[in-house]
Amino acid sequence: MKCPASAVITVFVLVAALSCGGNGSPPSESPALDTVAVHDQQADSVVMIPLSPLEVALQFSNDLGMNDPVCFEHLSEAFVDSLPTDSLSPREIFGRWRAFDASGRLTVIQESPEGRRTSYTCAIARMERPVINRIHFLLENGCWAIDGFGEEVPQELEDSLTIEQIADLVLEHPEVRRELRLVRMLWEDCLLDSAASYSSLDAAVGAGLDSRDFILDLQPESYAVLANSNIRRAAKYQIIYERAGATIPGIPADLATMMNIVREMAFISRSVMAGRHEAMQHLYSTGEWIEPDLEEELFRIAGFRTFFLGVSDRVEQIDSLSRTYRVLLTAGSNEPLGQIVLDLDPHQLEQRMDNQMGVPIWRALAVEMNGDRDPERVIYWAGDMFLFEGTPTGYHLVWRTYEDYESDYHAEFVSQPAGRDGCREVTFTGNSGDHTYYLGYDDTGDPLFRRMQILPDDLAAEEESP
Repeated sequence: MKCPASAVITVFVLVAALSCGGNGSPPSESPALDTVAVHDQQADSVVMIPLSPLEVALQFSNDLGMNDPVCFEHLSEAFVDSLPTDSLSPREIFGRWRAFDASGRLTVIQESPEGRRTSYTCAIARMERPVINRIHFLLENGCWAIDGFGEEVPQELEDSLTIEQIADLVLEHPEVRRELRLVRMLWEDCLLDSAASYSSLDAAVGAGLDSRDFILDLQPESYAVLANSNIRRAAKYQIIYERAGATIPGIPADLATMMNIVREMAFISRSVMAGRHEAMQHLYSTGEWIEPDLEEELFRIAGFRTFFLGVSDRVEQIDSLSRTYRVLLTAGSNEPLGQIVLDLDPHQLEQRMDNQMGVPIWRALAVEMNGDRDPERVIYWAGDMFLFEGTPTGYHLVWRTYEDYESDYHAEFVSQPAGRDGCREVTFTGNSGDHTYYLGYDDTGDPLFRRMQILPDDLAAEEESP
């Protein structure tokens, strides 16, 4: 993305005016819309202040209204690369806008792996297409650039997309089915992360303690557990957003609309997470609580979530075509998260991948752990363990770790009989040799991860002696 050509022209005009002779009186004209010139008394120079996101959007709208290809200069490089700019005019790509909404709301600037980002929430009506309800911006080469648009899903169209119809279409398009499963797995991962990281806070609130008092009393290490969870979940929502926005060729319009709904759900979820995280950070550093205004976002998420989960559940109920089940694993607590995509094969007892040195990168072991005759999958990768519960049509993430439990990759982790008939549990020894770890299910059917200290040989012999 380049800064607008008009800004460059303005620089030359201003430099020429400032360096001319005459009576020395300043020019009477106001600065151009897209630049602010600052004259340095020590050296003739012009400092360019980039357009604000709102100004970029307004100029794009004006150029689009004239069907002028110069509007592409206001887009990020990645966004331009994703558009058929060689064969279609701007109006054919973006539609005809009725008017630009200058009364919207600009979100806070956030850091991302690509750079600084922000979004403009608005309502821009178009002649033939859905309303634009969000404009995404990326700070690129020192200038704000449009990095995508969010479309409003009309209620009548959303009502027409019945769960049954969409589920049938998903099964007809394997690539969409695989992507939908990755979204569901990441969504469940976020729920598990929240439940595990915020369990102490939830218990304290359940006992009558004010959540703000609890957070203020946390030690830095304990507070980091909450903060890292927020970062991980925001990063997973970003992964969903990016994958749902990828173009899948040849899919029906209804499936494209469904993926837009998933994309919007992920974007709003990340926005809500960012708002809550900022409020928590402010509380912990200053002691002041500023309630984030999230009512509208939470209302929209609820509708999108109901639709998405309904389609996902129905697909898993009727799917009899898949031979493998795709999952996306993540690692770390900094953006971007480490990622790996695996295709789990229910017909193999063990899957693994080794590097060129013969060292295992990941290993997936099939173990019947809860007695339902659909074996579970225990995966070890990047220092974390993942437990997928087996179902007649695939797998369901039910437990995972988020940090190293004294354990690098263990090619020898095995299963042994558990305390319940027909059930087994996975066991391995930590690197230090001080503890043995066990992963299985408890009597209520919930995953249970426990460890037992390994006694030195002399102490073990004393305990065994009568």
